[in-house]
Amino acid sequence: MVEETVSPLPAPFPGRAVLASLAIAVLAGAFAWNAPERNGWAALALGGALVLDGLALLAGALLARRGPAPRIAGLPSLVLAFGPAAGLGAVLFAVALLLWPAGFPPVASALAGLIAMGAIARLVVAWIVLRTRREDEEG
Repeated sequence: MVEETVSPLPAPFPGRAVLASLAIAVLAGAFAWNAPERNGWAALALGGALVLDGLALLAGALLARRGPAPRIAGLPSLVLAFGPAAGLGAVLFAVALLLWPAGFPPVASALAGLIAMGAIARLVVAWIVLRTRREDEEG
């Protein structure tokens, strides 16, 4: 029986993700400040997704300190296959807003959804790793 595993991604430089998230938050804050009645909810959703993403990155860092990750069989996640792409997301977000400033609400909402999906996927992997370790220790 052939078993597929998900190989661990190289640990990215955390400063890049923090700077990219900060850039996205600053852009969202500027748009919300400029027109809160129009852009406020989208900026709030994006801010919430960035907070969730930060929590997911912290959970991953805490798990990495606990030792080697167990082997996880199955197909790799499409969301996790590309790794953190916060820098690219920040650049694309800025370019989209330069080309279409009136489109902040749909662009920010879409980016919030993508960021939240990646964060939730990392949190689920962390939960699986914790359960797998607990089962290995009990069994």
